[in-house]
Amino acid sequence: MHLFRVPVAAAVLCAATVLLSAVLASHALSTTSPPTFPSSSTSCEPATCGGLRIEYPFWLGGTHPTECGYRAFQVTCDRNGTASLRNSFWTDQILEINYGDNNGTFRITNAQLSDGTCDNELRVNASSDLGLAPFTISAANQELFFLYNCTDLQAQPPPLAWAPINCTNANASTFNSFALLAGGYKPDDKWEPVPGSCTVSMMPVLGYPGATGADYRRLMKSGFLLEYTADDCRACEESGGLCRINTDLDIFDCRCSDGVSDFIICDSSEFMKFRSFRRGAKCLSN
Repeated sequence: MHLFRVPVAAAVLCAATVLLSAVLASHALSTTSPPTFPSSSTSCEPATCGGLRIEYPFWLGGTHPTECGYRAFQVTCDRNGTASLRNSFWTDQILEINYGDNNGTFRITNAQLSDGTCDNELRVNASSDLGLAPFTISAANQELFFLYNCTDLQAQPPPLAWAPINCTNANASTFNSFALLAGGYKPDDKWEPVPGSCTVSMMPVLGYPGATGADYRRLMKSGFLLEYTADDCRACEESGGLCRINTDLDIFDCRCSDGVSDFIICDSSEFMKFRSFRRGAKCLSN
């Protein structure tokens, strides 16, 4: 007899939850009408660029209205289906986007540097122009160092981990230059002095098992991972609202049938009814 107490109790509780959920849902349907929005409400349905799905908090310029996403998340799409961040000093191509409720990641590569040439641009920290954007370089990346013009290596060979950079247009500024793949990315990491009196720059790269500095071309083409945080659009939509951006202040708006919510959801009482209905449905599925 004791073996059946917990399942029976759980079944009774589940049935009660379903019954309560059904009553609340029925009441909500009988006392409320579907939300209506002003005719000025615009569509922010997901768009595509190549194989990428572009949706909140990102938005596709020329397809989405500006209120569909934050300024820094604007994406451009060229005729070849290549997606890039619009507001960036470099041409940062977006390779993939992983969406979350309010946290997500996306991987980019610097199209101007990923060909592995020894242009002077490599002397600049290629991630520096992202410093003012609402993105964080993920700790999942590694640090790829470039060591230029190591003038004091004439008398001694470089360390074994230093891979020579093969420059197509070698000149004095790239004499004795190397690539070094170091450990995990640390935003506040202070670079240790390197032998050889080299000029040093760094790029984050996502890396892969077995990679070394000699793979710098492939590493740069594979890009690096960025993290982002945005207001919870799903909660707004589940409460009957539309996710939009106040373009003057570049902040999130949850637009409801009666105006913009002071919170990230519309009518909280209706929202709780909806949540209760979902819990009942989940209980039945289990």
